Amino acid sequence: MKRIGTALHYSHMGNLVVRLAEVPPLYVNVYTYTMKKVGVLYDVIGNVKNPYGLIKPAARDESILGQPLYVKPQDLRKRGR
Repeated sequence: MKRIGTALHYSHMGNLVVRLAEVPPLYVNVYTYTMKKVGVLYDVIGNVKNPYGLIKPAARDESILGQPLYVKPQDLRKRGR
């Protein structure tokens, strides 16, 4: 698994805001370390040095806030990266 960043908070629209350490391709599935699916990355915002990602969550779960988030390497290969 490849670490992409840390979950910060939920926005007013219900999206999960993530501070990205590395920017993955859009529409890739995002997981916790225990392979629990968090949702799908659908947008990257902010500047180039400090990007943030917006994840459309599968279900709202406050316990993932502050945890690192990951993507599967095979999902990255499928997206052409």
